[in-house]
Amino acid sequence: MENAVTPAQGQEEKTIPLGKALLILGAVVVVLAAAGLTVGYLFFWDKYQHQTYEDIMIRAARQQVKANPKSATAHLELGYAYLLRREAEKALAEYKTAHRLDPQNRQVRYNLALGYMANKDYPEAIKLLKPLAKEGIFDLEAHFSLGEAYYYNKQYAEAVKAFSDAAAIRPGLANTYYFMALSYEKMGDKENAIAACDKALRLVPTYKDALSLKAKLTEQPAGGKKNG
Repeated sequence: MENAVTPAQGQEEKTIPLGKALLILGAVVVVLAAAGLTVGYLFFWDKYQHQTYEDIMIRAARQQVKANPKSATAHLELGYAYLLRREAEKALAEYKTAHRLDPQNRQVRYNLALGYMANKDYPEAIKLLKPLAKEGIFDLEAHFSLGEAYYYNKQYAEAVKAFSDAAAIRPGLANTYYFMALSYEKMGDKENAIAACDKALRLVPTYKDALSLKAKLTEQPAGGKKNG
């Protein structure tokens, strides 16, 4: 048909530039979000205003456990949420459940050790962390946590060994040398304690705990020089 008129030949088809379209979409989203917040504030704010981030995590993790009661991962997440809220006994209970469900899982075993440490049961933590450190010779977390467990269990020589292994894996971690210094101090080895403090301070010159410990070991004010 010769007299047919296409859109290009007749009235020009109107289009909206992409940038303008995105601005319009963003404005709509903001309006909808504001409306949602307004409704939430008017009708539900009293119910939720006192909830913390940890509360929200626990609620979500509980829902996951309810939906998947035989999932070790779900129990791990709930245990972690409890730890964030410093509910150590509840966290340990969840970690034990996860361990029963998946006893060979490395992450489950490590978290169970952390659960025991949170409950100050360091001998049980050591039982779990020793094989983890032996199996994972490059596992920084296992070696460092083993050092902490030994330190708090007053096994200072073993703590130094574990922290030395952690330092070999990642030499740039100041915390490792600080805890090593604490362990040497407990052993009465002031020279090595000061040397470990110096290593921590070379990495983090403003490390307050290391500065205080070195001041104590050298009997001078933190960050200053001995008088006289």
